[in-house]
Amino acid sequence: MSVVPLHPTSNSENATQSEFEREVAARFGLVPNFFRSAPEAPFVIRELWTFAKSAYLDNPIPSLFKERLFVYLSRFCEARYCITRHCGFLLGLGRASGDPDAPAMTVSQVVRLLQRPVPTDEKTSAAWARLEAVAAPIDWPSPETVHDEDLFSCATWLFLQPARAVRAKRALRIALGGEKFELLVAFLTFIRAAHYWTLMHPELALEDDVEKLLRDHEELARMLLVDTEAGQCEMGVRLFEELESLRDLNERQELEKAKRALEESGRQKDLLMKEVDHRVKNSLQIVSSLLYLQAKTAGPAASQFNNAAARVAAIAAVHQQLHKFDAVGTVILDRYINDLCKQITAASSSPDQVWPLVVDADPITISTDVAMPLALIANELITNAIQHSGSVGKGGSVHVSLKNHADKFSISVSDPGNGPAIDAPPTAGLGTRIVEALAHQINATVTKERLAARYKVSVTVPRLAV
Repeated sequence: MSVVPLHPTSNSENATQSEFEREVAARFGLVPNFFRSAPEAPFVIRELWTFAKSAYLDNPIPSLFKERLFVYLSRFCEARYCITRHCGFLLGLGRASGDPDAPAMTVSQVVRLLQRPVPTDEKTSAAWARLEAVAAPIDWPSPETVHDEDLFSCATWLFLQPARAVRAKRALRIALGGEKFELLVAFLTFIRAAHYWTLMHPELALEDDVEKLLRDHEELARMLLVDTEAGQCEMGVRLFEELESLRDLNERQELEKAKRALEESGRQKDLLMKEVDHRVKNSLQIVSSLLYLQAKTAGPAASQFNNAAARVAAIAAVHQQLHKFDAVGTVILDRYINDLCKQITAASSSPDQVWPLVVDADPITISTDVAMPLALIANELITNAIQHSGSVGKGGSVHVSLKNHADKFSISVSDPGNGPAIDAPPTAGLGTRIVEALAHQINATVTKERLAARYKVSVTVPRLAV
């Protein structure tokens, strides 16, 4: 086998080196060139040998498990020395893990090991789950068994992504127990050190026995010397992945910060809108009160002032709904109708007569754009029903109905009168013109009908308008 030549040394140093090489050969059956590198500092190599003995050779993990794992994890090293040398050990060229009793593997078995796919997230998660579920620590498994596959998957994850391997470490601790887990970590640490050493010494040549193995087995040579997974353990790749992970984390944090800022901005906007609605409501109520006061001294025009005051009060009630409830930009219509009826009853009643309003309202929520015209429509219909009932001397209750359907909703107001006479000429008072104009604005239809001893007006609004 080839030997890296040493620089001239003293006889005592040569004797020490020869003794060292005899010790190495006694364990491996040969002297790997790994332990002939760095001739300028032979004492460093001897320290590496001490590390190799404690973490690798004398580590009580079964020899074949160690050597197979060494070969598989060496796939991820860009330098090809480790994978080829340890593959030779597996095939009987020297001693696997320095153990003379370790059985040699066949070429087909080694090829299967090298063809073993890199564990996917799904496969690794399944391995974690199985190892976490063991009732008691397991023994080191035989090759190509389920536990062997699972330990390889977790060890690979721990080797390639140690900073992210929290669950892999937990699963291995549960499955192996604390002592065997630490033995495995020590072994992985030596493999990583061996990879780093070969990357720092690219002049390391393959031994003659391994060179012959590659010449005799072309497929095996191709798999050992060219591997798409090579370089996965390089510091640069890991640092790039870590930086990419940190960048993603930073982006997520920035997005979360922006989301919180938007939510806070939305809350401030909602509070501002509620405050605006509150002030508009107060201002409209003042205007309505002034109109009611003016009506008392307006003589024949009093009814016009009262009607105007009622219309302003109806709009103020919408803003009150917007201020009271959480959903900014929407109105709970059934609540509004109930509140409006109470206001109209209070405004229309007198010590001599109280107008009862019967309200039957389904729960409905609509947008402010629809609520404003609908408030005025409801005010006109209810006020007109009360006034009409009083003018014909019927008395009795006015019924207000709010019904919700899949594709529409409707407001109906009925009074105990008969409505306009059949032979009366058509008229279009201000209230009628207001209702028709506002109904057109929200694509609503107005229907009028005579029932038994009652007159009913309905406004139907399509759901598209809501």
